Amino acid sequence: MGLRVAILGLGLIGGSAGLAWRAAGHTVVGYARRPATGRRALEMGAADEAVATLAQATDADVVVLALPVLAIRQLMRDLSPLLRPGTVVTDVASTKRHVERWARQLLPPHAPFVGGHPMAGKETAGIEHADGSLFRGRTWCIVPPEGADAAAVERVTRLAREAGARPLQIGAADHDRAVAVTSHLSFMTSVTLCQAVVAREDFRRVAPVAGTGLRDTTRLASGDPLMHRDICLTNRDFLVHELETFGARVAEVTDLIRRLPDPEAAPGDPAVDRLERLFAELKTARDAWLEGRLLEQRPE
Repeated sequence: MGLRVAILGLGLIGGSAGLAWRAAGHTVVGYARRPATGRRALEMGAADEAVATLAQATDADVVVLALPVLAIRQLMRDLSPLLRPGTVVTDVASTKRHVERWARQLLPPHAPFVGGHPMAGKETAGIEHADGSLFRGRTWCIVPPEGADAAAVERVTRLAREAGARPLQIGAADHDRAVAVTSHLSFMTSVTLCQAVVAREDFRRVAPVAGTGLRDTTRLASGDPLMHRDICLTNRDFLVHELETFGARVAEVTDLIRRLPDPEAAPGDPAVDRLERLFAELKTARDAWLEGRLLEQRPE
């Protein structure tokens, strides 16, 4: 039996979820602050209904908060008096500890909260980029708070699975630590590379020789600035630790390259051998990850 799902926020993730859940047989109610976004969701098939108020959206089995992290706190405050008993509240935010704390403080006990985070996205934002296949085969983190209602956890897990994702249950702190390593550090290194290369004063002179390597490694710098601002604010400590660790690795590689001899004296030089070994080891590690051999366990 299909669920009635209200999605509050119809951007890339909210719109893509709407497309996926409608295809799975659920009824989707969309809410956006801009009426034009709601109309676009209807045109694209990302929602069955577009409503103008939060009160209209809360007549649902599940309410999905699909806004940037820092906007969720006020949204929870506004939703609290409107939620009916038994409605499950979840979210798709990129960090979880603060969201879980706000849910505990602001949401009524009769509307259980279960955090969520689909590990999927694009560097483009907005409902016009929504894609019903966005979550297919991707991990969807299910982040229940301590003592979470089992039926609520199952309902959110079902929606993740029926969006085509692979649910993975994880605690909020473990989630934030993991995404700092695997996601947020990637964005920050992309941004930093963009700052160092694309934003430099003389980039126009060298831009004609820039190729796919620069394009691919700076792709994430085209992401939503608001979303990533909120990620940095709500995952600061884990992200700073990973940036410091990354900086140390950059320093080590810089030192290896500094020790390289003149090219004509390179064969047999220990510094050359060490650098080549490093490249070979990292290629092997990345290939193993891409082939799935590094996963200690697969999501359900």
